[in-house]
Amino acid sequence: MPLKLRSATPADAHDLTGILHRAKASWGYPEAKMTEFMEAWSIHETTIRALEMTVAEQDGIPLAFSGVTKEGEDTLLVNFLFVDPEAQGKGIGNLLLKRAEDFARQKKLSRLSLESDFHAGAFYEKHGFRTMATRPSEMSPGKDIPLMEKVLPPCVHRVSKIDLTISDRPWRFEIENSAEIAEHFKEAQKRIALLWNGRTLKLTGYEFQNGIFSGHCSESSYAAHLAWRDWGAPDASAFNLFGSAIIRSSDGALLYGVMGSHTATAGMIYPPGGNLDLNDITPDGRVDVISAIDRELEEETGLTGETLTRAELLAAFDGPRISIAQVFDCTERADDLCQHMIEHSMASEEQELADIRIIRSRTDLEDPAIVPFAREIAEYLLPQ
Repeated sequence: MPLKLRSATPADAHDLTGILHRAKASWGYPEAKMTEFMEAWSIHETTIRALEMTVAEQDGIPLAFSGVTKEGEDTLLVNFLFVDPEAQGKGIGNLLLKRAEDFARQKKLSRLSLESDFHAGAFYEKHGFRTMATRPSEMSPGKDIPLMEKVLPPCVHRVSKIDLTISDRPWRFEIENSAEIAEHFKEAQKRIALLWNGRTLKLTGYEFQNGIFSGHCSESSYAAHLAWRDWGAPDASAFNLFGSAIIRSSDGALLYGVMGSHTATAGMIYPPGGNLDLNDITPDGRVDVISAIDRELEEETGLTGETLTRAELLAAFDGPRISIAQVFDCTERADDLCQHMIEHSMASEEQELADIRIIRSRTDLEDPAIVPFAREIAEYLLPQ
């Protein structure tokens, strides 16, 4: 059965308390100390309601959990992160920590802080945390508890070159969970009848150094992508790489699309774009993201790269999502562009865009329907 991430519910309190106690005991603390800990610490229904808590489960059985909350103006406090001893060493703690970082970005927070167990300091250091202070350990007299933080790096970067190839290796997540993926897609089609299980490309390895984005993609089904997305992106080695067309009007506004009700991302707001597919593979085995952006731009808006001016090429890193975004400058004003784009979408067979949102200033980015990567790109491009 696949690993899945989900939000905790009050009914999880007993199971999460068990994980908390077993994980703490796995460090080998004296029995008397563990008795004190278990009497003092447990997960209550009120704890779950008060925090943003995520459960990692397999076959319906919780294996690990995290709990976070906002602290101050710019910080996400990691209150809990515990993995059942039988599930340790499988990367679940890494995954939960990554998703905590994603949540911080969604809430526009720039750092994470936590109080580590004495034994877990090396784990957090490996993931970029620094010790800012210490306090005496109650569980290990004579040792110190590290108080740690991590400053999140910028989300948006300039790109000077893209070097992507197609891999002949299948996506392991899809192979290992094929039956569950098929069942998940069948249920999704009951809700969204027009869903089509086409072939897409999944980024299964990459590097980004000195402005050069390089990596490789594996062919996969859209059903596998949808399951991976809906299950909390449990394969942390894979990413949803896609192209985005950032349309900038002559009066400096950005134009984003509101996805139609019949799509898998209904109501969400982001730039025209889409997943990479087999049409984006060149004869020499490379992946042409720029052509994919041009294609989606024309299909969704009626605009073409030939009639617009190419400006910045950006990469926006948004947890399990990575957008390669081409900025296009247009000689038309935002209101005229908006009308043109809506008319095109309504006349098209797909009608992917239900509406167009004009982003003129940072105050226009407060709508929670604007996905994080799209908000970050707009903040990067708009004046302070």
